[in-house]
Amino acid sequence: MLEKNKLSSFFNSFLQKKNKSYIDLHIHTNASDGIIDLQFLKNFLNNTPHLISITDHNEIRSNVKLYEAGFNTIPGIEVGCQDGFEFLIYFNKIEELEKFYINSVEPFKNKNKITRTNKDHTFYLHEARKYNSFISIPHIAGLAQKNYLKNKIYIHHITTQVDAIETYNHTLSKKRNAIARKVRKAKDKYATFGSDAHIKREITSFYNYQNSKFTKALYLKKNFYNLCSIIALFGKHLHHFLDLH
Repeated sequence: MLEKNKLSSFFNSFLQKKNKSYIDLHIHTNASDGIIDLQFLKNFLNNTPHLISITDHNEIRSNVKLYEAGFNTIPGIEVGCQDGFEFLIYFNKIEELEKFYINSVEPFKNKNKITRTNKDHTFYLHEARKYNSFISIPHIAGLAQKNYLKNKIYIHHITTQVDAIETYNHTLSKKRNAIARKVRKAKDKYATFGSDAHIKREITSFYNYQNSKFTKALYLKKNFYNLCSIIALFGKHLHHFLDLH
């Protein structure tokens, strides 16, 4: 369930007046820990009315390149804190994203872990608010360390300081997304949603979810693609670690 009616007016200038058959505010490419290349995205989006944001972990190269190529993409990034907590941060202007990255992300990257920096959540909340930014908490009821409701004692305090909760993540189960919607409603926040794609099949699966009846067969395929993504993620992180040692 995509809570499109709970999107903030922050995104209005990007939505324009055309109907968007593909809205995805959470995508990863091969610039960080995904294996999705920009040429695939360009080919996929060329004939598809869209609004997307490439939110690579602590990286902005793909977002900037797609933006400069004229695609309807929101300047964005997924910032990882030193303890594993993450924020999706969106900007109105590409220049603000670049400035935020240069000043607040690039100098503090964790050399051993793609998804983390050496700064905590209070630092990034403060830094992001220097700009006209919009902050969302992704996969708040995710798996393992990404289940912030269970393993981050400060989560309820943080929910008072952000703008939105990601209430649909295509890699998660219906139950976990329902928990996220419940938290959003209780905290009276806006919603964001996305594929959280790391492989190409997750992009097409999320497109099908938005534009056709999501049958049991498609749901089973989604779960299979998510498993493939986990395997690909493990390989990418292992390769990154071995390159440094």
